[in-house]
Amino acid sequence: MLLRFLCATLFLGMMSPLLAQDGPTLKFSIQGEKLQIDYSSRDQDWERTIFLALKTGSEAGSAVVPFGESYEGSTVFLPFQADQLYLLQLGTDRARVLKRTWENWSWSERAEDKTAEVEVGAYECTIRLPLASLGRKLQFVVYSKDFTQNKSWGRLFGALDPAVVPGEGDKYIPHFYEVDLSAKGAPLVKVRGRLGHDEERPRIYQLFVRLFGNTNETRQPNGTLAVNGVGKFRDVNDAALAALQKLGFSHAWLTGVLQQATGTDYSAIGQPADDPDLLKGIAGSPYAIKDYFDVSPDYAVDPKKRLLEFKALLGRLHKHRLKALIDFVPNHVARCYHSDVKPEIDFGVSDDRSKFFDPRNNFFYLAPGTQGPPLRLPTTKDGAAVSPTCRLEGMKCDGLFDGEKDFGRVTGNNVASWSPSLGDWYETVKLNYGFDFTDPSRQRREYPNALTPEKSVPDTWTKMDEVIAYWQAMGVDGFRCDMSHMEPPEFWKWLIARARTRVPDVFFMGEAYDGDPAKVPGSDPVISQLHEGKSNVMFDLLDAGFDAVYDDPSYKALKNIYDGSGWANDLDQARADDFIFHNSVRYAENHDEVRLAGRGNWKDIGSRIGPAVSAVLFGIGRGPIMLYNGQEVGEPGAGAEGFGGDDARTSIFDYWSMPELVKWVNDHAYDSGRLSAEQKSLRGSYQRLLAVASEPAFRSGSFFGLNAANNRNPNFGQVGTEPAGGHWLYAFLRYDPVSGQRFLVAVNLHPECELKENRVLLPAEAMEFLHFATNEQKLRLQERLRGDVEISVNRSSLAGPDGLSLPPLAPLTAHFFEIKPSHD
Repeated sequence: MLLRFLCATLFLGMMSPLLAQDGPTLKFSIQGEKLQIDYSSRDQDWERTIFLALKTGSEAGSAVVPFGESYEGSTVFLPFQADQLYLLQLGTDRARVLKRTWENWSWSERAEDKTAEVEVGAYECTIRLPLASLGRKLQFVVYSKDFTQNKSWGRLFGALDPAVVPGEGDKYIPHFYEVDLSAKGAPLVKVRGRLGHDEERPRIYQLFVRLFGNTNETRQPNGTLAVNGVGKFRDVNDAALAALQKLGFSHAWLTGVLQQATGTDYSAIGQPADDPDLLKGIAGSPYAIKDYFDVSPDYAVDPKKRLLEFKALLGRLHKHRLKALIDFVPNHVARCYHSDVKPEIDFGVSDDRSKFFDPRNNFFYLAPGTQGPPLRLPTTKDGAAVSPTCRLEGMKCDGLFDGEKDFGRVTGNNVASWSPSLGDWYETVKLNYGFDFTDPSRQRREYPNALTPEKSVPDTWTKMDEVIAYWQAMGVDGFRCDMSHMEPPEFWKWLIARARTRVPDVFFMGEAYDGDPAKVPGSDPVISQLHEGKSNVMFDLLDAGFDAVYDDPSYKALKNIYDGSGWANDLDQARADDFIFHNSVRYAENHDEVRLAGRGNWKDIGSRIGPAVSAVLFGIGRGPIMLYNGQEVGEPGAGAEGFGGDDARTSIFDYWSMPELVKWVNDHAYDSGRLSAEQKSLRGSYQRLLAVASEPAFRSGSFFGLNAANNRNPNFGQVGTEPAGGHWLYAFLRYDPVSGQRFLVAVNLHPECELKENRVLLPAEAMEFLHFATNEQKLRLQERLRGDVEISVNRSSLAGPDGLSLPPLAPLTAHFFEIKPSHD
């Protein structure tokens, strides 16, 4: 008989029921120096395997447990990095305890655990594990499989986490239980979200300090700081932060605060302007870092006190219950990198420049030959300035950099050339993490990993850990990690583990793209055997400890509906499995992408497209959600600011301001005083969306897409003679089994057509997904974004062949219907 649910009751000093469904019972208790696990079943002829994944306090571990048809089944993804995995094989007349441990960067082979005590009865089994091997703060998840009749391969039949839906395919367990075994009296038990964070869904406001508070409205293309002005740390004042917190944000990503190469002269504090051959824009790229341990003097009222002014900003953020994120740019540094704050941690000082690659080096060095030295930058050609910055009046460029006249280093985007091109990241130099990116096999790893765990930690790793520790000590709460797929996943696992020993809830968000050929593969043997279509760099990075990685596929699928031939149905193909899907940060804008209101993009619809597109992105998964400063008021990124050009983006290279956001800033009152009625309405739409997207069904619940079931439905948003549904209409369900909250979301993505007489078919699987109780026969669907629509329906008709009749959906409108029992 198959075990459909593992229903658990936790005993730790006192009884605390976790689930109320019928079924077998699992209990935990402390008995002397043993952790006792009691399992009972009503079936005498049962055959079960129970799995306990534990984190016992070790820094090392893995979120991806091993799998095999005769043992673990298909892959299980954990909400923490476990270091012990118990397999409890239980039968009517026997019990066996097998154990794996995480050691040397991989899971050990299964071995019988002789320290475990096992007692088996006709209906119950007791296992005792020594507390000494479990640490004083234990994190654990429990899940179950049934191997009778060989029907359980690829299935998860139950878990201690009630959010897990039994019987589905590959699994992601979103919650774990943390037990403080050192507490006096009854041990304290907490339900925790992934990686130990609280249940609040991160809502991130990307705030580009250079532009955010700059109210100069007489900007000139390629203007200097003196002409165009610049935002300051002090501009992010209490009024600004109170407004952002009220809008619904929990985190502020302070973009571009680290000191970068710049054309602005700060000789008065010992920092003259940098060589213009190394500049993209007069202000400089915020991703050409000149000192990892300093902030840009641009942003300080008194440049000498820039770090003190930055600390004051961190204090204001925390006062307003906002967590502070900053950029961490590990792949490359400015060619002119030198730390004035910590010169003893400079890069390349002890490198052996005679070697292209050496794990003890911080950089990759070009071999001398006919092409160089010196390094020749693409800023000039035949004596004439070529780069936009070098063509400016007063800029004296010669295509050479004094620091690389006798040797040359690899450019930041992996270009091993003495003469990088204008499209390369020529202003930066690539850092060396012990991975030779030129190795055709991509297997040469001169750092500790699963294949060669005895390797030494490279020098660059150690220095980067000092960077993270420095900012953590200052009060920074987390990091947005630039191009994180270009460093070894093992580096990230090592670095993030060390960061979490200092601050357990430090937040790491990874900008990563699985399609980039520059990605560095991991060596974890479990991840490497994932079946086709699942082995991508996002697994490696999430297993390494990232809270979230970028969801580039969903963004591109949505944009392709407007700027290509895409349909809303394509969003289902962009979805990865649940582990990646529910741990991805979603955005409709960021500094690398075009503005929603940008000319020539998003079908030139303008800012009104934003709430509908964001409703889909923010509604489909559990992961963090992000909004770029100015998006909430329809900033268009129009015109040429300078090096950035007229590219429908807000420039990150130039001194500039955002003309629409300035109206909200309103001389730093941040009161929307100069916004139009349409802009105030747009901002209100985002505020309501952020609030609803933070409720239990969206922050903790599961997702069920409805487009696939409605593809042949003749009443699913077809426009004109479209032969199938799902071009402009996207619909899905969200359900959280802990709170019982349910939502049906329907979004009309068409810019002009009202979608009328729509019916959404809910297949049997969708009704099962919603887990209605037997007494929930009459239902009420209340629209939550505006609260202006309510639908009453019988459950039987909801599941019927005609489906649910939707009200007319206005163009670019999202409806979030909360489904509740009706007691009328």
